[in-house]
Amino acid sequence: MSALYRQLYEKLRADIEQHRIAVGDRLPPEAELVETHQVSSITIKRALDLLRADGFIVRRPRLGTFVISDVQTAGLAEHAGGGARPLIGCVITNFDDTFGTKIIGGAIDEAQDRATLVINRSLGDQSAEDRLIRALVDSGAKAIILEPSSSEFVPPVVLELITRSFPLVIIDRLLDGVPVSTIASDNVAGAREATEHLIDLGHRRIGLITSAGPVSTLDERRRGFLLANATASVDHDERNEFRGVESTRPFSDTPIEDDIEALTEFVAARRDLTGFVVSEFNIALLLREACRRLDLEIPRHRSVVCFDHPDLFFDRAAFRFTHIRQDQDALGRRSVEQALAQIDDPGAIGKHTLPTTLVPGDSTRKLRTRKG
Repeated sequence: MSALYRQLYEKLRADIEQHRIAVGDRLPPEAELVETHQVSSITIKRALDLLRADGFIVRRPRLGTFVISDVQTAGLAEHAGGGARPLIGCVITNFDDTFGTKIIGGAIDEAQDRATLVINRSLGDQSAEDRLIRALVDSGAKAIILEPSSSEFVPPVVLELITRSFPLVIIDRLLDGVPVSTIASDNVAGAREATEHLIDLGHRRIGLITSAGPVSTLDERRRGFLLANATASVDHDERNEFRGVESTRPFSDTPIEDDIEALTEFVAARRDLTGFVVSEFNIALLLREACRRLDLEIPRHRSVVCFDHPDLFFDRAAFRFTHIRQDQDALGRRSVEQALAQIDDPGAIGKHTLPTTLVPGDSTRKLRTRKG
């Protein structure tokens, strides 16, 4: 049988890897661990030393011991030349098959054989965001890739890292007036193309539907929407905008039904709208249900263009929204490339805007005009 400290190490490691102890949690004081596990303080110290050496925990003076990763981040593979691969920490708001999963995939592929990538998510909690970044830096991260939960509030740790010229890359967001690298899609052009697609199909009364999130992405998409209307000399009324969807936001406790009811009321009150530009796929699903409750079919009665769409390779008969596709793989790859460039040269700050693509689907059709 292995030594007691090794057994305790394996147990605590399993608890972390299986999320019984979550990333960001503070471990109990050593005295409490001694009482809980009925072992000596020396055994506790040796087990914690192993966890710390493997990158699972970090000791923060006067605060305690915190879990910083649910995967091993130290003692991993090295370059063929013998040097250790740099550790890059990545903190994203959330991810799913609609948006985020492919960003992570691209980042992992780009980091392969070049860096060790540790990924955490904040779920839109700004305090968790700050805590996770600090924990990654404390664990030895040489660069941070961050998808901020807000473009209006900059986490204090981000400002601290910038003043230290610490390699930092912001993805899918723009932080005005902050000297930091960014990797983002051209959301203005994407929203403009989505709106122009509806205009080309004959729609002149077009609504905009977004979430209530405080992020630059939504502001950019609204700007593109307004620009397309103005360029085509299409009158726009702000009452044609619904920007209050809550249930799709990370960490939201708003019931989906509340948003569907609100959208149903909005569509019913704006019967003159024949098309909609929607900021994300999940909101398009809510809109489709709201229209169904009003006996309005998409695209027979209303046309919809949204951003992003999950791949549906398994079902060719599935309904597909006409959508704006972001190059998520490139977003992930470029973020790692930029982080590595700044590890080599902290002053190599770069601003990268990636093009989007309109993908026709089943949710738009040419508007029929009444004769005579």
